[in-house]
Amino acid sequence: MTRNHFIAIMLLAALALVATPGCKPKEAVVPVSGVATYKGAPLAYCSIFFTPSAPANPDLCITSVGKTDAEGRFELTTTELEARKGAVVGKHKVAFKFMQWGTEFNEDEGPEAVDVPMLPKEYTEGSKITFDVPEGGTDSANFELE
Repeated sequence: MTRNHFIAIMLLAALALVATPGCKPKEAVVPVSGVATYKGAPLAYCSIFFTPSAPANPDLCITSVGKTDAEGRFELTTTELEARKGAVVGKHKVAFKFMQWGTEFNEDEGPEAVDVPMLPKEYTEGSKITFDVPEGGTDSANFELE
Protein backbone atom coordinates (compact mmCIF):
# COMPACT_ATOMS: atom_id res chain seq x y z
CA MET A 1 0.00 0.00 0.00
CA THR A 2 1.42 3.34 -0.98
CA ARG A 3 1.46 6.39 1.27
CA ASN A 4 -1.21 8.07 -0.90
CA HIS A 5 -3.52 5.04 -0.58
CA PHE A 6 -3.06 5.09 3.20
CA ILE A 7 -3.90 8.83 3.38
CA ALA A 8 -6.98 8.34 1.16
CA ILE A 9 -8.26 5.48 3.36
CA MET A 10 -7.73 7.53 6.54
CA LEU A 11 -9.60 10.51 5.04
CA LEU A 12 -12.51 8.26 4.02
CA ALA A 13 -12.63 6.73 7.51
CA ALA A 14 -12.67 10.20 9.10
CA LEU A 15 -15.43 11.33 6.74
CA ALA A 16 -17.50 8.23 7.58
CA LEU A 17 -17.25 9.01 11.30
CA VAL A 18 -18.36 12.62 10.81
CA ALA A 19 -21.25 11.70 8.51
CA THR A 20 -22.61 8.84 10.65
CA PRO A 21 -26.35 9.40 11.29
CA GLY A 22 -27.37 9.55 14.92
CA CYS A 23 -24.12 11.14 16.08
CA LYS A 24 -25.55 14.52 16.96
CA PRO A 25 -23.50 17.03 18.93
CA LYS A 26 -24.80 17.85 22.39
CA GLU A 27 -26.38 21.24 22.93
CA ALA A 28 -24.18 23.66 24.81
CA VAL A 29 -24.92 23.89 28.53
CA VAL A 30 -23.93 26.95 30.57
CA PRO A 31 -23.74 27.35 34.37
CA VAL A 32 -26.94 28.61 36.02
CA SER A 33 -27.43 29.36 39.71
CA GLY A 34 -29.39 31.80 41.82
CA VAL A 35 -31.61 32.34 44.84
CA ALA A 36 -35.35 31.74 45.28
CA THR A 37 -37.55 33.37 47.92
CA TYR A 38 -41.24 33.08 48.77
CA LYS A 39 -42.94 36.02 50.46
CA GLY A 40 -39.52 37.46 51.34
CA ALA A 41 -38.18 34.30 53.03
CA PRO A 42 -35.75 31.77 51.48
CA LEU A 43 -37.55 29.07 49.52
CA ALA A 44 -35.70 26.27 51.30
CA TYR A 45 -35.36 22.69 50.00
CA CYS A 46 -37.49 23.24 46.90
CA SER A 47 -36.84 21.60 43.52
CA ILE A 48 -36.63 24.04 40.60
CA PHE A 49 -37.21 22.76 37.06
CA PHE A 50 -36.08 24.60 33.90
CA THR A 51 -37.68 23.30 30.69
CA PRO A 52 -36.74 24.89 27.36
CA SER A 53 -39.73 26.77 25.86
CA ALA A 54 -38.64 26.16 22.26
CA PRO A 55 -35.83 23.58 22.20
CA ALA A 56 -33.51 23.59 19.17
CA ASN A 57 -34.24 19.87 18.79
CA PRO A 58 -37.55 18.75 20.41
CA ASP A 59 -36.32 15.13 20.41
CA LEU A 60 -33.37 16.14 22.60
CA CYS A 61 -35.11 18.63 24.91
CA ILE A 62 -32.73 19.00 27.84
CA THR A 63 -34.42 19.84 31.14
CA SER A 64 -32.40 21.04 34.13
CA VAL A 65 -33.19 20.81 37.83
CA GLY A 66 -31.77 22.19 41.04
CA LYS A 67 -32.67 21.99 44.71
CA THR A 68 -32.50 25.00 46.98
CA ASP A 69 -30.56 24.92 50.23
CA ALA A 70 -31.68 26.46 53.54
CA GLU A 71 -30.93 29.97 52.19
CA GLY A 72 -32.82 29.38 48.91
CA ARG A 73 -29.63 29.08 46.80
CA PHE A 74 -29.59 26.60 43.94
CA GLU A 75 -27.43 25.40 41.05
CA LEU A 76 -28.90 23.65 38.01
CA THR A 77 -27.85 20.28 36.58
CA THR A 78 -29.21 18.67 33.42
CA THR A 79 -31.38 15.57 33.71
CA GLU A 80 -29.47 13.76 30.96
CA LEU A 81 -27.97 10.32 31.55
CA GLU A 82 -24.56 12.02 31.69
CA ALA A 83 -25.65 15.04 33.75
CA ARG A 84 -23.91 18.35 33.17
CA LYS A 85 -23.88 21.43 35.43
CA GLY A 86 -26.20 24.15 34.10
CA ALA A 87 -28.92 24.59 31.47
CA VAL A 88 -29.13 25.09 27.71
CA VAL A 89 -29.11 28.67 26.43
CA GLY A 90 -32.52 30.23 25.71
CA LYS A 91 -35.95 30.78 27.20
CA HIS A 92 -37.22 28.27 29.79
CA LYS A 93 -40.45 27.59 31.63
CA VAL A 94 -39.72 27.42 35.35
CA ALA A 95 -41.58 25.31 37.94
CA PHE A 96 -41.06 25.10 41.71
CA LYS A 97 -42.02 21.89 43.55
CA PHE A 98 -41.58 20.40 46.97
CA MET A 99 -41.15 16.64 46.64
CA GLN A 100 -41.55 13.88 49.18
CA TRP A 101 -41.17 10.17 48.78
CA GLY A 102 -44.38 8.18 48.51
CA THR A 103 -45.11 4.70 49.78
CA GLU A 104 -45.01 3.03 46.34
CA PHE A 105 -41.74 1.36 45.38
CA ASN A 106 -40.87 0.27 41.85
CA GLU A 107 -38.05 -2.32 41.73
CA ASP A 108 -36.63 -0.78 38.54
CA GLU A 109 -36.95 2.90 39.45
CA GLY A 110 -36.93 3.04 43.27
CA PRO A 111 -39.37 4.97 45.44
CA GLU A 112 -42.02 7.09 43.73
CA ALA A 113 -41.78 10.87 44.24
CA VAL A 114 -45.04 12.58 45.17
CA ASP A 115 -45.62 16.30 44.62
CA VAL A 116 -46.56 18.13 47.81
CA PRO A 117 -48.73 21.18 47.01
CA MET A 118 -47.17 23.88 49.22
CA LEU A 119 -47.01 26.68 46.64
CA PRO A 120 -49.76 28.26 44.53
CA LYS A 121 -50.44 26.41 41.27
CA GLU A 122 -49.04 29.31 39.19
CA TYR A 123 -45.55 28.42 40.50
CA THR A 124 -45.76 24.64 40.34
CA GLU A 125 -46.96 24.15 36.77
CA GLY A 126 -44.16 25.92 34.94
CA SER A 127 -46.43 27.87 32.63
CA LYS A 128 -46.32 31.44 33.98
CA ILE A 129 -42.73 31.94 35.10
CA THR A 130 -39.98 32.05 32.51
CA PHE A 131 -36.26 32.68 32.55
CA ASP A 132 -33.96 33.45 29.63
CA VAL A 133 -30.61 31.69 30.12
CA PRO A 134 -27.89 33.89 28.57
CA GLU A 135 -25.05 32.51 26.41
CA GLY A 136 -22.44 33.00 29.11
CA GLY A 137 -24.55 31.48 31.89
CA THR A 138 -25.55 33.32 35.06
CA ASP A 139 -25.32 33.28 38.83
CA SER A 140 -28.31 35.64 39.03
CA ALA A 141 -31.24 33.36 38.20
CA ASN A 142 -33.14 34.88 41.13
CA PHE A 143 -36.84 34.39 41.80
CA GLU A 144 -38.93 36.39 44.28
CA LEU A 145 -42.25 34.55 44.52
CA GLU A 146 -45.17 36.27 46.25
